[in-house]
Amino acid sequence: MADLPQTYTHFLDYLIDKASPEEILAYSASPEEEIRVAELLEKNNAGTLAPDEQAELEWMLEIDDLVSILKARALEALHKKS
Repeated sequence: MADLPQTYTHFLDYLIDKASPEEILAYSASPEEEIRVAELLEKNNAGTLAPDEQAELEWMLEIDDLVSILKARALEALHKKS
């Protein structure tokens, strides 16, 4: 995994401490959220995304990145336990 800023890893470790690695790995976006992301991506590809939708999409993608990194760290925590 790429090196992350210390503040970022501290935040991720805090979240891992509050929820079990298994709970973190079980997390997924709701069906409504997945539909919304698909809609925004489609509009983005078509070049019809409004500025507020662009901001919404950027936040959703940022959260997706955060969840992916958090799940990777949760897997590391599980491997360290075993």
